[in-house]
Amino acid sequence: MIRIGYACIHTALPTASRTFRLSGYSDARMLEVARANILALGEILRWNGDNGITLFRITSNLVPFGSHPVNSGSWKEVLQDDFRRLGAFVREGGMRVSMHPGQHTVLNARDEGYFASVLRDLDYHSAVLDLMGLDEGHVVVVHGGGGYGDKGESSARLVRRIRGLPPVLRRRLVLENDERVFTASDILSLCSQTGLPGILDVFHHEVLPSLEGQGAREVTLLFRNTWKGPRQKIHYSNQAPGKRTGSHSQSIDLRSFGEFLESVGDIELDIMLETKDKQASVLALRNAFPGLR
Repeated sequence: MIRIGYACIHTALPTASRTFRLSGYSDARMLEVARANILALGEILRWNGDNGITLFRITSNLVPFGSHPVNSGSWKEVLQDDFRRLGAFVREGGMRVSMHPGQHTVLNARDEGYFASVLRDLDYHSAVLDLMGLDEGHVVVVHGGGGYGDKGESSARLVRRIRGLPPVLRRRLVLENDERVFTASDILSLCSQTGLPGILDVFHHEVLPSLEGQGAREVTLLFRNTWKGPRQKIHYSNQAPGKRTGSHSQSIDLRSFGEFLESVGDIELDIMLETKDKQASVLALRNAFPGLR
């Protein structure tokens, strides 16, 4: 069975990513906005449940300045019941959620001070899922990071950093290939060295190919071998016409997806769609390919 889902935003419902300027920060304001975001997330998850969508990515902006030093962290205690209720809904609905820190969360950053901020960000993302009471099948996705002119050394630094992470941060972590530095082949090697699962981003693999001679099915199965417990998860999107190479399209191209589905349709997969129209692409694909869930 293949399940499909979408990321962070429902285009017809209130956003769970409200924020405010850092200059106006106070704990009271942070808690007020975070609670509103949690309510919005609950509404999105309820809509997903009503429509049979069990795969969703939670926005990193759920708690404003969640990993910033200005944030006291009081949200972890004050909002713990709110998070617990969300998690119960996810579990009872057989849903799977994930989080994906942004481009500034670079695990192999050369600067140790910068790396300290990366650790705070991973702690924030892990804490959200922990407070929801969810197991490690609900993952935190990161890219390999920068090449810094020497990808070999940058890869070795990434491996050292991952091996040195506290178990509470490492247990949810999965690695994803990107379209600029770390190919699918690179990520498979890093997964072998660290024991982490790997997410194949199909679009990134098309932009920055590797594993010559291996088709979509073969590459997907290579990544499958890195998943020891939870269902394998991948990302899927298409190129936006007329935009910079690597830009995600407004919606999923049905023909391209159909060709991909033909090659992997018998594999147990969770496919996260990365498109601008969010839930609309999920509904369009389920209408076009009734076997999807």
